[in-house]
Amino acid sequence: MTDVVERKNMVTEELGNKPTRRWWLWALTAVLVVAAVIIGAIILAPEPVSEDSGAEGPVNSSEVVRTDLVDQTVYEGTLGTTEDDSLVAPVGGVISATPAAGDTIRAGDVAFAVAGEPVVLLAGPTPAFRDFRLAEDTQSIEVRSAGTITEVVAAGTIVNQGDVIARIDGEPFVVLYGEVPAYRTLQDLSENMTGPDVAQLEQALTDLGYNGGSVTVDEEFTQSTGDMVERWQEDLGVEEDGIVTAADVVFIPAAAQATMVTVGVGDRVVDGSPMLTLTKGDALEGPDVRQLEDALASLGFDAEGALSTDGVFDVATADAIRELEASIGATIDGMLAASEVRFSETSVKVTEVSAEVGTTVTAGTLVIALSSPDKIVSFDLPAADQGLVAVGDSVTIELPDGEEVPGTVSFVAETAITSADQLGAVFEIEVVLDDPSLAADLEQAPVDVSVVADSVINVVAVPVSALVALAEGGYAVEVIQSDGSTSLVRVEPGFYADGLVEIESGSIEPGVSVIVP
Repeated sequence: MTDVVERKNMVTEELGNKPTRRWWLWALTAVLVVAAVIIGAIILAPEPVSEDSGAEGPVNSSEVVRTDLVDQTVYEGTLGTTEDDSLVAPVGGVISATPAAGDTIRAGDVAFAVAGEPVVLLAGPTPAFRDFRLAEDTQSIEVRSAGTITEVVAAGTIVNQGDVIARIDGEPFVVLYGEVPAYRTLQDLSENMTGPDVAQLEQALTDLGYNGGSVTVDEEFTQSTGDMVERWQEDLGVEEDGIVTAADVVFIPAAAQATMVTVGVGDRVVDGSPMLTLTKGDALEGPDVRQLEDALASLGFDAEGALSTDGVFDVATADAIRELEASIGATIDGMLAASEVRFSETSVKVTEVSAEVGTTVTAGTLVIALSSPDKIVSFDLPAADQGLVAVGDSVTIELPDGEEVPGTVSFVAETAITSADQLGAVFEIEVVLDDPSLAADLEQAPVDVSVVADSVINVVAVPVSALVALAEGGYAVEVIQSDGSTSLVRVEPGFYADGLVEIESGSIEPGVSVIVP
């Protein structure tokens, strides 16, 4: 074994130191001759050359393995929590419910309530900036006759063509689709009445199925038009006189939702009294609606499977909101005011309660202070490493006590800044701990963040120290044969990581033992 060790040292040493005595020159010449013979034999032999080690005593060896190799880059970071936030009262009133300091509020939970109306937390990154209802614009609907309200729709009701929105002294006030307001009585006269409002009425009743093929939608009120009106009146349960007055109908452009009702059953009204407010115009749509629908669906509020998370507010969206409202004890109307909902990507922790139950507050009064329960690690990524980290990547954080915990990259800055630590241009990175409870007691603590720079999967590998540098170039490993002898086997090293090196070529198989220093 002594000869093998000497030979291994010879092929790995760098030559070039000039000897100070002549006998060293002769010794060196002899060594080079022997090494050249051995190396020539290795190169020319079709199989690895074996020789009896003749070793006495134990040798250091390691087994060839098949494994994954991961190259990680470590960055210095700081662990803490996100900045504090707060929730204010959306309206004035008495605080009727609050959490306790230290409580965690999760998606679907009530943050607090004013006068019995809760503010709910839902999942999503975009703050609510408008009310969620069928359409953004509104129109006011007025009473067109005097009398007593005997029926009226509730706030949140979605009304369609043909629906009765109120009754005054028992007489129905019906919604029909059209752009022209009802401003006169429409009926069959000796000289036929004409106009766009006539065509509008004919089209609406045709769409409701009362035409029967006898009426041409042509802006002319004929006897056939009057007959169609009578068929409609029969279904309404009113006098069948073929006459439509402004007190009978209200024309709106499309389906609408009652956002506010200003009268109640039993109220006395006069012509022109405000009755209710309806939405007006195209259906509300956009990324914020999609976020709401996703949040509702994730909580199981999907209008019994009818909800489509398409970013368009429709009847199913309103029904899903009603399911949420029923679960949290809110007024059930199928609408959410921007002040009634708080969107957050994570659950939040209550740090302070500023307005206790029973406190009378005005709109805008601070009720609770919040912080995210998430633990955030911040670190600077040198510009040279740009592209190494992306949102969603998994990383490993080493805590001050040496414990390693998993995290996920949540933010990568798009613009570089100048580092205060002489790192040059850097990108700010944030990582969220997958389990924040593992670092619950740490704040502004120094940590190390390990990021995977590169990796290979399922490769044959040996310890880096097992490599022998050959004099003619390249590398070999010294394999221990079954009979205890050893042989140098030429290999081509590949990926390096974790003290191991991938063997990309060579007749080395997992399970074989190799000599290591």
